[in-house]
Amino acid sequence: MTAVDHTPHPTSGPHTRHHGLALPTVLAVLAVVGLAAGVGWRNLRSTEWLLNAEADLLRTQHSAEAALPLALQDILGAASDAQGNVNPRHTPGNDAQTHAFFPTSLSARDTLRQRLGAQACVSGICAPNGAPTRSASEWQAMTASAWPLSATDTPYGADTTWYWVEVLVDATPLNPSVPFVYRITVLARGVLPGTAVVLQALWSAPANPTLGSVAGGTWHSWQVLAE
Repeated sequence: MTAVDHTPHPTSGPHTRHHGLALPTVLAVLAVVGLAAGVGWRNLRSTEWLLNAEADLLRTQHSAEAALPLALQDILGAASDAQGNVNPRHTPGNDAQTHAFFPTSLSARDTLRQRLGAQACVSGICAPNGAPTRSASEWQAMTASAWPLSATDTPYGADTTWYWVEVLVDATPLNPSVPFVYRITVLARGVLPGTAVVLQALWSAPANPTLGSVAGGTWHSWQVLAE
C-alpha cells in the first residue's frame, strides 16, 4: 500500500503569502513618499516664487519713491544753466513754439493748456482742466507722454521708470506768485513680468523756493494707485 505524504507544500504556507504582499506594500509606501515629496517640492517652489514676487514688488516701489525727488528737481529747475543754455522745460518761448514747460503764472499755465490741446500730457508735463482721477492701468498706458528716467537714475535701467507732473491751480497757495500744486505720478516696472507700481503724491513748493532745491516744500498726500 502506497504511503500518502501529508507534508504541506512549501508554496502554500503563511510565510509565502507574507512574502507575496511585501512587494506591493513597498511600492505603495514608495508611491506615498514620492507623492509627499512632489507636493512638498511644489509648495517650496510656490513659496519661493511668492517671495521673489514680493521682493521684486518692494524693490519696484522703492524705485518709484526714489523718482519723486527727481521730479521735484525738474519742477524747480532753472530757466537756463550756468553757461546760459536755455532750459525749454522752464521757458515758454514765443508763440510759434509748441513744447511743454512748467508755468510760473496763471497766464503761462493757460499757454501750456493751449499747447497741450487734446493731449493729456507732453514730456511728462500736464495741465488738466480739473483733476481727473486715473487708475494705475490708465497711467501705465500713457508712457509715451511721460518723462522717462535715464538708466543712471533708476536701478532697473532705462525704460523702467517714468513720471508725470500735473500742474493744478491751488486755491490757497503758499506762494501767491506761483499759485500751483503739483500732482506727481510715478510708474516703475520691476524685473518680473507684470510687476509695476504706480505711485502718486501731491506737493506744493515752498513760499520762497530755491532753484534746484527740493527742501521746504509740502507733501499733502501719498498713495499707491490700484488697478
